[in-house]
Amino acid sequence: MPTDKIVVLSDIHISTDIKTSWYQKSLHEPYLSAILDNVIRDKDSIQELILLGDIFDFWTFPPNHRPPTFTDIINANPNILGHEGKLSQVLTALQGRVTYVNGNHDMNVTQDDLRQIKNSSNYQIKYCQDPIYYVQTTSGKKIAFTHGHIFTIFNAPYLESEIKPLPVGYFVTRAVAYMLNKTLKPGETVADLPDQGAPNGISDLSEITSGLESLISSGNVVNVLLEYIATKTGMSEEEPIILPNGETKTIEDAKRLYKDLQNQWVNNYGFKTFSKSVYADFNGTYMPWFAQQSALTSNSDLIVLGHTHFPKLGIKNGLVGYANNGFQCPSSPDILRGKQVVNFTVVDTDKCEASVYMAAKGEGTSYQISSYPAPTDSVISGASMDYSCYVIIDNTKGNSQLDLIESSAQNGYYVVNPPQKILPGEIKKFWIQDNVGLSGSQGQVTYSVNNGQRLLLQYACPTGFSSNKCSGANFYTCNDGVNWGKLNEIKKMGHPFFVRFVL
Repeated sequence: MPTDKIVVLSDIHISTDIKTSWYQKSLHEPYLSAILDNVIRDKDSIQELILLGDIFDFWTFPPNHRPPTFTDIINANPNILGHEGKLSQVLTALQGRVTYVNGNHDMNVTQDDLRQIKNSSNYQIKYCQDPIYYVQTTSGKKIAFTHGHIFTIFNAPYLESEIKPLPVGYFVTRAVAYMLNKTLKPGETVADLPDQGAPNGISDLSEITSGLESLISSGNVVNVLLEYIATKTGMSEEEPIILPNGETKTIEDAKRLYKDLQNQWVNNYGFKTFSKSVYADFNGTYMPWFAQQSALTSNSDLIVLGHTHFPKLGIKNGLVGYANNGFQCPSSPDILRGKQVVNFTVVDTDKCEASVYMAAKGEGTSYQISSYPAPTDSVISGASMDYSCYVIIDNTKGNSQLDLIESSAQNGYYVVNPPQKILPGEIKKFWIQDNVGLSGSQGQVTYSVNNGQRLLLQYACPTGFSSNKCSGANFYTCNDGVNWGKLNEIKKMGHPFFVRFVL
């Protein structure tokens, strides 16, 4: 019977072995086979295998090449996807406990597609309809799994055009494939080049990323990006791009299709979130910010992402557990020089903790599985400082239901709003972050309790030499969310500021 582990694979990008595909069977199949063999061996301790997006790739194709069907990819990879392939063997070993969550490069994959992966025991991969998959542990913890592209403006599904849900990033990747198709030497593939496998399709974005602030404030990030990519790749804006359904579109068409994208993000999420989504798309910055926001909003204790192709483990001074899965299709030069490795994640559901692992070539034809020292990540960028207040309201021993009356932010803004209701026995968390400037964050929230009284909770993490503050109930404080001080003792200096009100 299953016990305590969830194995997470993402960003395999398996396709038809065209030379512009990041995944090349001769290089990457042995790594993937070794990981799946490891799952089969450990089946008795594995609760579930989660395929967390970009398992398949329908994007990395030159414009004049119609992308493959799901059947084409199965037929091109029988050792992995065939009736007796490794994935079918995993389905049998885990008795069908395999779940699929879409990414951006495989956002067209459906349950009907997954049924084509045949299994002698008639097990099928379970398709998750939602972009975020949740697992409730036996200890009452909640774990969230999502590919991560939904947080990025250029790769999130776009449902406002006639080619929905394809996003702007689709055209970027097809243009990059155009360039690579023309520059690769005879017999050479993308996997033979250094610095490949970037989730946006192009490794060198230094010219445009150096001016991201100007790009964001330009008022039309889509046009600037598409014009830059056309120039960078040498592809005409009128070059026909064959879509999966056989129709053709151009970069010029894309400008029209996504002309309202920026305004929609700003209107729906606010300018700060829009700006962060642009950074997240170009270099992965702020992905932990989005991950933590999503986890806190859903009351999850741990969240696992993919998409960025860079493994990470933990958020520095964060309020939730976090892991980024890395990817499984680094190029041969990047593997040889140790720049990139083949990564995956294992979640211990008993402890609600994630660990990042790697597959590496051993002696002869063997491949080894071992832990990988993935670095932590941060909700802020570069040399910025985080003067957030992370607030926990612990009502596990309380007898009263708390109902929100009002909340306010004197300084900063709520990334995650205070919860509307907190039941007896519940713990809820929220987050107020500072704006750019010298004020830090400061806020308060008022709840009504069963006896008609009001509960006012206040918290502040100012900059400079001013002291952190909190009041309104018994509390514990700290600067890292781990090393809590004594009851009702304020950690006056340091940032961010964590407050756990105990009712």
